[in-house]
Amino acid sequence: MKKISETINGVDLIFETDNTVFSPSNIDKGTLAMLSAAEYSSNDKVLDLGCGYGVVGIYIAKQIGYQNVVMSDVDINCVELSVKNAELNGVGRCK
Repeated sequence: MKKISETINGVDLIFETDNTVFSPSNIDKGTLAMLSAAEYSSNDKVLDLGCGYGVVGIYIAKQIGYQNVVMSDVDINCVELSVKNAELNGVGRCK
């Protein structure tokens, strides 16, 4: 297991990862660029398709609430890491 700590647009996040997931040592530049430009409101519903270890879904859940975010991945390890990371970041259990 590895831990990544990152601050994205003033939001402090921590993630557990492992070598079986995409970008296990740091959050990739494409994701960081997307999150710096994405706009959403508290009324939006967000689907993080191919969520990996949960960066996008968890970051947005911290902004608009976990009840508005659904994270999905075909890899059960990613799903398990996303659940763990949602709890680590205090956003409850995203769907």
